[in-house]
Amino acid sequence: MKIICLVKYVPDTEKFEYDYETDKINRDVSRLILNPDDKNAVAFAMMQKKQDPSVYVEVVTMGPLKLEEPMKDFVRLGADHATLISDRHFAGSDSLVTSRIISRYLASKEYDLLLTGTHTLDGGTGHVGPQIAETMGINQFSNIVAINEVTPAYSIVEALQEEKIYRLKIENPSALSVTHQMNLRLGFVRYENIGRNVDDQFALVTNEDLQLTAEQIGGKGSPTKVRKNVVVKREQVEHKVVKVDDEGIDEVIHFLKEKGYL
Repeated sequence: MKIICLVKYVPDTEKFEYDYETDKINRDVSRLILNPDDKNAVAFAMMQKKQDPSVYVEVVTMGPLKLEEPMKDFVRLGADHATLISDRHFAGSDSLVTSRIISRYLASKEYDLLLTGTHTLDGGTGHVGPQIAETMGINQFSNIVAINEVTPAYSIVEALQEEKIYRLKIENPSALSVTHQMNLRLGFVRYENIGRNVDDQFALVTNEDLQLTAEQIGGKGSPTKVRKNVVVKREQVEHKVVKVDDEGIDEVIHFLKEKGYL
């Protein structure tokens, strides 16, 4: 069985650089972290490989060149291959163009299952997984909170839709977009594997390989036009400790009512 995980590295909400002149986050200098939903996709794939070593796992991302080492760490964790899709001509790509670029790469690949996250911290559209599935002509489902069984022929999943959990059997190949509610642990690279040379299991893919036209990529190929971005800065609030007694409980209830939770 072959699983391809499509992941995204997103700006750390606590440590990022915003370029007010271009009205964009500077991803080249901002600290990037693995998107939480996508982390669960990789964790599930790694679990399958641990249970059955014949399972082939590839991790794919699209982003800046500085992601080479984080991508190689997936191999050091146990993945069979890692692919970084990176080209300066891809800058400014919206979700549709991102899906187009990744789909072009996937067109030459064989797989039973595509795993990705439903939403990302830097944009909650949830478009990429379904758009890739549509382009590839395969089944798909989003908001998956559990994968109960997976085989080359089918997957049995639980998905949250309109506050209800649905249990579904989906024919493979398919694209499953999971959520962080799966709450799976990815783990860390073992000490003896840190810095291990995995160049033979890593690939850098550019537009020279994909051969997309200038009208199909980047800002020029993106129908989405953002009028203005608003940068929201978090404010640190003081923690308050209450006693576990009637007075403390009353204080908590008052706070919840004040905030509109009760």
